[in-house]
Amino acid sequence: MKYRKAGTTKPGIQHLAVFLAIMMTFSFCAPACAEMAELPKPADGVLPENTDWSGAEEEISEIVALSLDEFAADDIPESFLNEAEHRGRVEKVFYITSGETETVKSVMVYYPAGYDESDRQYNILYLLHGANGTPLDFLDPEKPTKLQNLLDHLIEDGAIEPILVVAATYYPAEGNIRQLPLTEKVKVTAVFPSELVNDIIQQVEEPCRTYAASDSIEDITASRDHRAVAGFSLGGVAAWYVLLQQMQAFRWFVPISEASWDDGEGGTSGIFDSDISARTLYDAVLNQGCDWNDFMLFVAVGTNDEAFEVATNQMKSLLEYDEMFYLGGNTICSMIVDSTHSTGELYTYFYHILPYVFKEGSTV
Repeated sequence: MKYRKAGTTKPGIQHLAVFLAIMMTFSFCAPACAEMAELPKPADGVLPENTDWSGAEEEISEIVALSLDEFAADDIPESFLNEAEHRGRVEKVFYITSGETETVKSVMVYYPAGYDESDRQYNILYLLHGANGTPLDFLDPEKPTKLQNLLDHLIEDGAIEPILVVAATYYPAEGNIRQLPLTEKVKVTAVFPSELVNDIIQQVEEPCRTYAASDSIEDITASRDHRAVAGFSLGGVAAWYVLLQQMQAFRWFVPISEASWDDGEGGTSGIFDSDISARTLYDAVLNQGCDWNDFMLFVAVGTNDEAFEVATNQMKSLLEYDEMFYLGGNTICSMIVDSTHSTGELYTYFYHILPYVFKEGSTV
């Protein structure tokens, strides 16, 4: 059964237009847009379906204050992709998988400037690459990458608090495994969430000052509010699988440039039917003992991205379950007009989204 917010009409042309308008607006509400109107929020202890949403569409129409040509893939200050004055460091960290065959794998860990001199606890973001990528695309111990420079600048400028970032791979080993057929790549992303929680988090976070008191599953679960996962392209698929399987360990989800493919029966037909993938996501939240106030979802895709149609179709279907996923509340949709399916746009998404991750009541 699907539900709708009280006071709204059946989704149609008007609903779609409002949805796309919101996507184009919330994507770019950086500090310059901070005074724009926000969607009404349910009061503490009130479920979204019991909230009076009448008039919300009129309010939404009033906040579309920016013209489309102001949104571009290169609107990050150029300096943010160059080295900052206060630079963090990146280390290659090894861990052992606990599957049927033990394998030594590695991740790239970003430690922000001042980490070694500090005694504070840090939020942590896990980042997953695209189908033909590696963790080195994002973080490299040998030289600062654009992502590291962006993180350094965002922290230096106070846009985000210092965080730890772990660039990991869902592939079972390093090297030419990246040449696997797409069907096999999907299989490895589907089983990766278990490795992420039971191997990577336990072994990589153990020596770090995160909010997990120990490497036990109980303490990992207790610290889920301080853990996020993001992914680009096939890494975005992997991030959706983490939401489907391991919400116990994560509160924040940032799938970029791809939809969930899961159909709830071990297959991937969800990519062809947005209602199936949406229902599977809805059921997965409930089956993990979670509800609408237990997660934040940031979805991003470009208008010229090859994943645009499947991603937006899924979001339209997903938002029909709006006592669980409600726009401007626990679900934020973002797009860059004219952007394509490339890692270049990823920096723009992070520039706009990261300041709102790990912040309760986030509304970009």
